[in-house]
Amino acid sequence: MDYPALSEMWKLKTLSSGKRGILSNGKSRLLYRTRQVFPVTLFPDEIVVEELRIVWIKQKGFWTNEVVSIMATDIASVNAASGPIFGHIHVQSLTGGPEILVDSLLRKDVYRIRSLVEGIALSAREGLSIQSDNLETEKESLYQAGNIN
Repeated sequence: MDYPALSEMWKLKTLSSGKRGILSNGKSRLLYRTRQVFPVTLFPDEIVVEELRIVWIKQKGFWTNEVVSIMATDIASVNAASGPIFGHIHVQSLTGGPEILVDSLLRKDVYRIRSLVEGIALSAREGLSIQSDNLETEKESLYQAGNIN
């Protein structure tokens, strides 16, 4: 299979065209951020969904953490499961690199993250134009793109 994320021409074209979501300082905008529920885990992990990547801040102990990041073009699949209160999310990388697996999240956060990650993956891979000056409008558009009815 030929994925756009593996093509050097695609990377060059994306960087030179000023792809959506990149601000003047080179950072992508924050779409969603949540943490694990504290009483369930002693050192709660944090998951951050941005326009161009997914970041997992894994707390190892006091003042110690590990950061795992997957670019939107490298997302292979997103799996989400939940019970009545808690759930987990699993984001797999297309390149066989790092995976993101966060459990003990609130149910509403799990499905919101899943829809946003699916939306940014579709937008990055298929070239969907969901660009908007208003961040809330763009969030809602990405959420609807990745939402399952």
